[in-house]
Amino acid sequence: MTLAENLATHRRLWVSGILLTQFLLGLFTMTGDSAIVDEIAHIPAGYSYVAYHDYRLNPEHPPLLKDLAGLPLLLLPLEFPIDHPTWTTDVNGQWEAGWNFLYHYGNPADLLIFLARLPLLLLSVAFGFVLYLMAARWFGVHVALLSLFFYSLSPNFLAHSHFVTTDMGIAAMTFLSLATFVNFLIAPTYRSLGWATLALAAAEVTKFSAILLYPFYGLILLVYLLVAKAPSTLRFGLQLPKRGFVARTVPFLLSFAILSAGSLVVVWAFYAIHTYNFPVDKQIELIQTSLPDPRAAPIRNVLVALTSHSFFAPLAQYLLGVAMVFSRVAGGNTTYFLGAVTNQSFKWYFPATYLLKEPLGLIILLFTGLWLTIRDIGRAQIRYWFQRLVKYIRLNPHKTIFISFIVYYSGISISGNLNLGIRHLFPILPLAYVLISQKTLDFLSRFRTDTGRKIGSVFVGLMIFWFGMSSLLSFPHYLGYFNELVGSANGGWYFTDSNVDWGQDLKRLVTWVQEHPEVDKIKVDYFGGGEPKYYFCERKFDANNALIKSSAGYNCNNSVYQEYHVNDGPVKGWVAVSVTFLQNAKFYHDKFGQQDYDWLRFQTPVAKVGNSIWVYHVE
Repeated sequence: MTLAENLATHRRLWVSGILLTQFLLGLFTMTGDSAIVDEIAHIPAGYSYVAYHDYRLNPEHPPLLKDLAGLPLLLLPLEFPIDHPTWTTDVNGQWEAGWNFLYHYGNPADLLIFLARLPLLLLSVAFGFVLYLMAARWFGVHVALLSLFFYSLSPNFLAHSHFVTTDMGIAAMTFLSLATFVNFLIAPTYRSLGWATLALAAAEVTKFSAILLYPFYGLILLVYLLVAKAPSTLRFGLQLPKRGFVARTVPFLLSFAILSAGSLVVVWAFYAIHTYNFPVDKQIELIQTSLPDPRAAPIRNVLVALTSHSFFAPLAQYLLGVAMVFSRVAGGNTTYFLGAVTNQSFKWYFPATYLLKEPLGLIILLFTGLWLTIRDIGRAQIRYWFQRLVKYIRLNPHKTIFISFIVYYSGISISGNLNLGIRHLFPILPLAYVLISQKTLDFLSRFRTDTGRKIGSVFVGLMIFWFGMSSLLSFPHYLGYFNELVGSANGGWYFTDSNVDWGQDLKRLVTWVQEHPEVDKIKVDYFGGGEPKYYFCERKFDANNALIKSSAGYNCNNSVYQEYHVNDGPVKGWVAVSVTFLQNAKFYHDKFGQQDYDWLRFQTPVAKVGNSIWVYHVE
């Protein structure tokens, strides 16, 4: 039995093995990762949604994934800071509410974080199975298995698969939305339109960047209106002519209208569940505070007017989140890239991110596929290029949609103002895995001799093996993974933030300190969602033996830990600095005159904990 026959015959075993490997790698990575930055806001928000049906926390992200994180927490007897100003009087006091909920109110932080993450990990595994099923249906079992392998063992997806953030979820929901949309184009029925509408709504309540799907679907429907051989079979109960402009145009326009309006109705209903306990005055205050720019006054006025009517208040909350995201994109974010720091963007940031953070075996297969494609185009007769393009679109709807969305989304990302890591490319990576897998098998099918097929098979096998080993050998430090072009240990010289350091290695720093008794005191400048005092220090109680529920409720006098920040100036002894703070300090020094880490940055670290926290001993 050949390998291809074995894969097809025992596909269930292979799928189960790959998904089990993904789950176990994700699970053990999850238990070692401390909370990351965004989880401080997302976890308490998710709990508040399912416990109180109140949307005052974290309106800048949709609720679906936070709901999943919040549901298991209902099983625990947790104390939520509902009596704290961050809930009662502050506007969107999500960060302080998060610190209180996780670390200051006596809740078991590690158990709480574990349970919140578990549904996200399970979702990532479930998406792997859906990815396999869809790819098998479109391109066959072998393409599906290779696509699943690339996804499940991707260091980047393994890094983010368990975090309570929107990135993993939007990759899954975008893929599902595109898949159901293509199915509708191929077989336009009321049922397929309904599934496409529901999948689009699911994407919209996962991450606000999914709003980009609306214009994309409009463009695709326009293209298919022009190239379709015959009018759509859907008539929506209308008496339309059998052929002609009206027969072709009206069904497409109505389909897009139903897809768009129907998905927004589902979004409205979903938000209604989350806002029925949200006081109107708090929602209006949230709107006015979250959009302070004078140019946003017309938007504020519209949202306030919508909020005043209970029927439209859920829609107002959704639109507020969309507006906040557009405002955030316009404002930019502090980004380090190849020694430079800006609060705007770098045009080569995402291409470099992709080329350095995806395994080299995959990158080589990608360029092999691109070479084949360019060669095929070069051999084609240019004079008939339009006819060939129309024929390709008709015969390959899945690849057409996938390639188009990759180009569309990449162009927006590269020209956008937020450079926050490879996670912002997640909506297109599963699509790329399927296309690369299909082209890889196409490459193998082109050899005409046994010798050629053997050489091609060995080449592809080595690339796949290289990919798998790169992933396994990176365990459990997946967030800071970089391929062999730079090496994971050097990633902090190229990028920061969620490409390397999101706060995931605080617990590993604690372990490192415990394993090095020569470290009697260590100054820590930590970037992340963990609380160093929670892990290094003892809790404090008041005169009535009640827990002090604040950041002051820790006694660090007998601890090896000492809180430190760059503005404290140069120091001697043991120093641990998150690489994001280490590199970004230059921006705040140049722009605002704050202290810099120029005295420390080019010293050789004693250790790089998880590649994200660099430890120095300064003489």
